[in-house]
Amino acid sequence: MALQSICPKCDSSSFEIAETPVKNSNYRLMFVRCSNCGCVVGVKDFFNTPTLIHQLAKKLHINLV
Repeated sequence: MALQSICPKCDSSSFEIAETPVKNSNYRLMFVRCSNCGCVVGVKDFFNTPTLIHQLAKKLHINLV
């Protein structure tokens, strides 16, 4: 049985991901936040690093799989 994630602030179970500017940051970040109250529950890199690695490997003719 899978557990359902809930917001620690408002108990909503609906989430969204959004890019939000971070003061004094050199990198873009994506925030996982409650779509009801906006409480941030996680942060991800803007770019999908595994995808970038696979694209680079393909250009270098390196088979990763």
